[in-house]
Amino acid sequence: MKNSLEHNFEISIEPFSGDLSEVAEYLDGFKFQTLTQIAPYKNNNIWTALSFHGYGPKPSDIFKHGFVKSDIRVDSKLQWTSLSADPVMRPIRQILSRLPCEFERIRFMKLAAGKSLRKHNDNIDQDIENKKIVRLHFPSRTNSNVVFTMYESDEDDAGQKLYLKTGHFYYLDVTKPHSVSNNSDVDRYHLVVDCFMNEELKAIL
Repeated sequence: MKNSLEHNFEISIEPFSGDLSEVAEYLDGFKFQTLTQIAPYKNNNIWTALSFHGYGPKPSDIFKHGFVKSDIRVDSKLQWTSLSADPVMRPIRQILSRLPCEFERIRFMKLAAGKSLRKHNDNIDQDIENKKIVRLHFPSRTNSNVVFTMYESDEDDAGQKLYLKTGHFYYLDVTKPHSVSNNSDVDRYHLVVDCFMNEELKAIL
């Protein structure tokens, strides 16, 4: 059954069956950048990111215009970062080639071992709100002790618990409240891909 932009399901792209452990181990050695938008996760290492494609050439260039409340420099041009050219990232380039879209930002999001993000909405721009851009999640290291919960509204206390699988592709409507708990002893990595919507992409959601 095809997914809808109103729901949150795995999308109909064949899962990646290759080994992603080398990618995850490589990321373990990186200093990730702090995401500063959402309290109480400012200025800590619970929820962090690296840029694979974005507004700047460095993996630390995780931000975009309108989402920085400091003097951090943000380039005006979308580009691949130096991380994307590293040979260890070849599987990630193969994964991205399966997506029928042009890319805006692509980032690795890390949720630290044993940590949780309480219910929140992503700090998004109007293009995601109106579905001109859709945010896809590709777990590159996760396990059964990581729980992603989607809620219909702020008043929804139960939510829908999702146990996402490594190597699978998901559309998650981040305009709705959601929370994540990493109840494991390893850091969780998602490749989060912001795609410009088109008819081919819409057909598989």
